[in-house]
Amino acid sequence: MVQFDDILQYLGAFGRYQVRTYLLVCLLAIAPALHMFSQVFLVAETDYWCYVSGVEDYEQQYCGDGVSDDVCEDTWKNFTIPYEVEDGICGTTYEYSQCYRYNTSGVGYYPGIDPNLNGYETMECNEGYQYDRSVYKSTAFTEFDLVCDQYYLGALSSTIYMVGILFGALFFGALSDWIGRLKSLMVSVVILVVFGTAVAFSPNYITFCIFRFGVGFSANGMFLIAFVLATEFVGPSRRTVAGISIEFFFCFGYMLMSVYAYFIREWWKLQLVITVPNVIFLCYYFVVPESPRWLIVNNKIDEAEKIIRKCAKVNKVVVPEELLTELREEKKKEKSLKEDEEPVKTYGALELFRLPNMRAKSLNLFYNWFTNSFVYYGLSLNTSNLGSNDFLSAFVSAAVEIPAYAMSIFILDSRLGRRWSLCLTMVIGGIACISTVFVPACDSSLEWVGVTLSMIGKFAISASFAIVYIYTAELYPTSIRNVGMGLCSMSARIGGMLAPQMILIGSIWEPLPLIVFGATSVVAGLLAILLPETYNKKLPETLEEGENFGKKVKKNKALEVTEKYTEKPDLYNSIDVQVDMDNQDGVVNNGFTDIPLEKIST
Repeated sequence: MVQFDDILQYLGAFGRYQVRTYLLVCLLAIAPALHMFSQVFLVAETDYWCYVSGVEDYEQQYCGDGVSDDVCEDTWKNFTIPYEVEDGICGTTYEYSQCYRYNTSGVGYYPGIDPNLNGYETMECNEGYQYDRSVYKSTAFTEFDLVCDQYYLGALSSTIYMVGILFGALFFGALSDWIGRLKSLMVSVVILVVFGTAVAFSPNYITFCIFRFGVGFSANGMFLIAFVLATEFVGPSRRTVAGISIEFFFCFGYMLMSVYAYFIREWWKLQLVITVPNVIFLCYYFVVPESPRWLIVNNKIDEAEKIIRKCAKVNKVVVPEELLTELREEKKKEKSLKEDEEPVKTYGALELFRLPNMRAKSLNLFYNWFTNSFVYYGLSLNTSNLGSNDFLSAFVSAAVEIPAYAMSIFILDSRLGRRWSLCLTMVIGGIACISTVFVPACDSSLEWVGVTLSMIGKFAISASFAIVYIYTAELYPTSIRNVGMGLCSMSARIGGMLAPQMILIGSIWEPLPLIVFGATSVVAGLLAILLPETYNKKLPETLEEGENFGKKVKKNKALEVTEKYTEKPDLYNSIDVQVDMDNQDGVVNNGFTDIPLEKIST
């Protein structure tokens, strides 16, 4: 039977036409990164305190020439804001309260008066808040007063964005299979532009979260479709590189976000800058071709043939006419016989848990996907706490992903293989995060050590995220691969939803989030050792092969195992037992030609 991979043998695995299409499609990955990590700056926290009416009169009267702004501010704060004593790891500190003020009604403002000596009562902020605007002129944090008892709402908006990503993956995955990749892409771009623009004009926090949900919903769909389009034009031998290389464009968008934020310090303007230019991607409908794979599968042979001929012309190659004719004839027969064929047996999620070896591997993979997303987004969204400069920290956090993805391309096919590559990257990243607790927090001269360790953790977890996707696709048999990958993606989304909330526990003890991220990563890395190696192994096709893959069975127990499984002929139609498949030599299959091309987004 003729498949698109057969045609690619003549077109070339990655010819000029595919390279041009690939680069155009990869540009789509920039926008999702911009919106994903805009949360760091859109809801950036600043110092704040109670607003007290009459302060402006005081400043006008007593803060004239010769009095610095800092001295003036400290003077009137001393009169209106009480001190709070905090016992931290660096000793006892005295800070102006952020949520309480003195009740100074009916009292005049005179410099030098200490309310503590006059017994003034304290009260909650009843006239609003003032914010330190030395770094950010405005953020959603200051716009919607996400302070004091509403402090948690900032992290909640990040979680809601992640929920949007989850639903976007489900919706656009199905939509792109139904109406095609290109039309689905146009839908995602329109939704992104509409909801992204609406975010900038949100009148309150609730609408802000609703619109951010829409942005996450569409941005993830945009990346999902971009990945599918980018890889479906590429031959099996180049698909691993193509699948990981699109992440470099995602990294560029991440870095670009910090540059935009540095020059644009008002959140709503920043939101418009990262949203409105996406309108240009609507032109892709006339520039980027539909996926020939999708067209062939959906029996749209005429459209597929036009794209194939155009690709051949640009690549300066010839596709045999008999091959296209054979494809057309096969599709006609397939259509006429479709009603007479017995339905292909499909497997549900329960099959992953009914068989012991598949169950163990699946639970292991679910935890690894959860951890990768949990730690990756936790470290990415926590960049403002890593150093004194939010913009530089975010830029460096994005930049370390570039060598991480480059390294993952090489170590995947090295002697380490998939299993040890995943194990080592996760363990090294986890140890780096945990090691930050040993850096003296009170010595500012060693701050760079803590930042460096955090970036090592980010480097390692970025590499492991790329590795676990390819590794998982190879571990699941063809018959149930989509189901397994979908459940792994769900696990990852749960980790992404919890990551912003985990950052809040830093208010209990600042190093705690990094310790949790590190410990979770180390455990996941050690569990990865229990998974079978797939590099240079014959990969499983059927559910039976998937159950036996990696299972070590002693020869003298082969008969016992055979008798056990022949009781289920619907699942095990062969009495042959694969002995010690983890050490079995097989056909080299690193192109994973039969894995699903849907990108479970990072």
